[in-house]
Amino acid sequence: MQSSGPLSGLRVVDLTGDLGRFGTKLLAEYGAEVCRPAGWGERGRELPGPAGLRGGHLDWWYDAAKTPIDLDLDDEVGRTTYRRLAAGADLIVESLPVGHLAERGIDHADLVGDNPTLTQVSLTPYGRSGPRAGWASSDLVAGAMGGVLSITGTPDEPLNSWGGQNHNFGGFAAAICGLAGVRAARRDGWGALVDLSLHEVMTGSIENLLMQYAYADELGLPAVATRQGSLHWLRVYEVVPARTGNLMITPTPQAETLIDWMVERGIREAEPFVGLSVEELLARADELMAVIKTFCLTGDAGELFSEAQKRHIAFGEVQSVAQVAANPQFGHRQLYGDVAVDGAEPGATVRGPWRLVRFSQTPVPVPAGLPAEVADGDAVAERWSTRAGTASGGDDPPDRSLPLDGIRVLDLSWVLAGPFATRLLGDLGADVVKVQTEERATLVNRPDFPYYQVWNRSKRSVTLDLKRPENLAVIRRLIEASDVLVENYSAGVLERLGLGWDEVRSWNERLVYVSMSGCGHDGPWKDIISYAPTVHAVSGLTRLTNPPGRGDVGCGFSLNDHAAGFGAALSVLAALEARERTGRGQYVDMAQLEVGAYLIGPALVDHFATGRVTEAAGNVDGLADLVPNEVYRCADGGHLAVTADGDEMWSRLAAAIGLDEGESGRLATVEARRTDRASVDGHLARWCRERSAADAMAALQASQVAAGVVQDAADLADADPQLRARGFWHTVELDGFGPRLTDRFPAIWSGCDLTPDRPAPAYLGEANFDVLAELAGLGPDEIAEGMADGRFT
Repeated sequence: MQSSGPLSGLRVVDLTGDLGRFGTKLLAEYGAEVCRPAGWGERGRELPGPAGLRGGHLDWWYDAAKTPIDLDLDDEVGRTTYRRLAAGADLIVESLPVGHLAERGIDHADLVGDNPTLTQVSLTPYGRSGPRAGWASSDLVAGAMGGVLSITGTPDEPLNSWGGQNHNFGGFAAAICGLAGVRAARRDGWGALVDLSLHEVMTGSIENLLMQYAYADELGLPAVATRQGSLHWLRVYEVVPARTGNLMITPTPQAETLIDWMVERGIREAEPFVGLSVEELLARADELMAVIKTFCLTGDAGELFSEAQKRHIAFGEVQSVAQVAANPQFGHRQLYGDVAVDGAEPGATVRGPWRLVRFSQTPVPVPAGLPAEVADGDAVAERWSTRAGTASGGDDPPDRSLPLDGIRVLDLSWVLAGPFATRLLGDLGADVVKVQTEERATLVNRPDFPYYQVWNRSKRSVTLDLKRPENLAVIRRLIEASDVLVENYSAGVLERLGLGWDEVRSWNERLVYVSMSGCGHDGPWKDIISYAPTVHAVSGLTRLTNPPGRGDVGCGFSLNDHAAGFGAALSVLAALEARERTGRGQYVDMAQLEVGAYLIGPALVDHFATGRVTEAAGNVDGLADLVPNEVYRCADGGHLAVTADGDEMWSRLAAAIGLDEGESGRLATVEARRTDRASVDGHLARWCRERSAADAMAALQASQVAAGVVQDAADLADADPQLRARGFWHTVELDGFGPRLTDRFPAIWSGCDLTPDRPAPAYLGEANFDVLAELAGLGPDEIAEGMADGRFT
């Protein structure tokens, strides 16, 4: 149990499996008291070490800050204990099969009589309703069905992101919903059931998937995004071989400097690009990238990365787990910590990245570690009973304000990570005021570009030139009227403008100030230039997300930007919870490179404990090593992802594909299947080649086997019956674009309508007159004058 952190005092019951376990890990690390049935989800490689060291590396990674309790929901005594726990809890997070709790009389509706303010987040693969509500899934299958595998990998080989990242996204979303629900319950006196669908989380969190499909006529790109190795959809980021190693290359943000550097190094093919404008370079992007590839063969990846960064060019060396473990920036910022082993010999520890961000006022402590003893569930329930939820009674009101109604967020971010975070907050009801200038509104940051429309809904746009000294008083008034400020400028930029944390904290002591820099505002790498593909390379994500023996594929979209956005939104809500106790805001320091390292946390924990260096293995499950866990080509050219989550599921799978009893029995244990992985894959490959992907999926799901076709944007938008049944897609009318497809927040929230009804601004400064009058106290003539003279542009 954690004793400090921003969520100190929050009481959470954790009933999650592989899906959701990451979300409750985050809540526990942020200081919540998270109780979890002992023995749930234990698996992963055992860690060698001193006598008394218990659990596998996954148990330490996911559960080192939680309290294990004795709790059996299949026993009436256990169910009574659970009801008592729920009566004193703030939040339940569960990922149990649909109907599991209701059948036992302990679902949310059965519990709120004793605790009307209870929030329950039900995170399931497809949601609690719809034709696929009961379908089996896995991290791989979630990536296939949600669109990730349609854009990650090579044209012939769909590839899942390493490390359970689809489940991680679901965990992030569950934790966000949980804290938003707790906040709304405190405000309204009523809790909520949040029906959260992992399928919807993934479909709505893939950078370019929906954008290309809904705006193909505007972009000049294929409507259906496809797998193209490491090449980013903008075609100016790609992983290529160097003389030794691999390097993520891009001409941004200093194309002229890069061209001059290549000419200095004798690359004659670069000479025709000297002096070209940005527009001319973009028109010849493919040619320029080809020249950069040639240039990279003249040096080692590490040397080119170092020299490029000195010139402010966002190259990134594709680094191994061992390199990530030894990164000097992480050492300086103390990302890694040592967890004491309770009950082992003195000094025994387990090392890993035990924090996602840094909180200035309520620091996240190093987890307490896996307890040597299982706590008594009734004793915990008795302690919690001193603060059971109360309300005036009566029926749950049919309509309530959105969960974050009443919270104002000042958004000084751009591109994706920050805007995604603030969109999440805006979708949940926060008033998000996006502050921009015409100067920085380039390409994806302009309302006339589809990217902006997708990631900046639920916001109001204000234009304000922060470089003008006379505008400092105006931005100060906006800050004084806000609860949260989110920014992702490079280190030192806002400080030089008089808008750093040390300055603005005196203007508004209740402000939560979230900084989302690339590598952090201190340390030897604080000035590293990074975009998501750079972070993927340097954090280990690219190296691990590859077919065996390769290092040049990696993530097919800006995965880390979305993860950082989830993490920032969660950290905002955690800091707001802390403010409820302390009355004061705080500074939240997020380094997006640290987020990337955190996402490969299990590999780092394993490396520190054993010296092993995890390497790419395609779709082989890099965590629990479930077998099978692979993608197979079908008779119609489609692909099917299949996972056997345990030996019982393997038995059903073997029967469904017609394996004889002898062969099925020979492979009956996961150890046997790991030993003869080739036979398992061979059986499934032959079976899939004889039927369409859809028929194969239907046959396996009928036997409750985790299977799913690799769906692309067209499949998801036009043919997915689950998304249609749950009302995930909507059409909105946009000024300048006409009717366009959009998604909604990936949950159905009891008592609240999360239908997206606030499209992104149609033009910069759309809300100038409203916001600057309401929050800064300016009159219409003053606002008009400021817009005319360039102050408010």
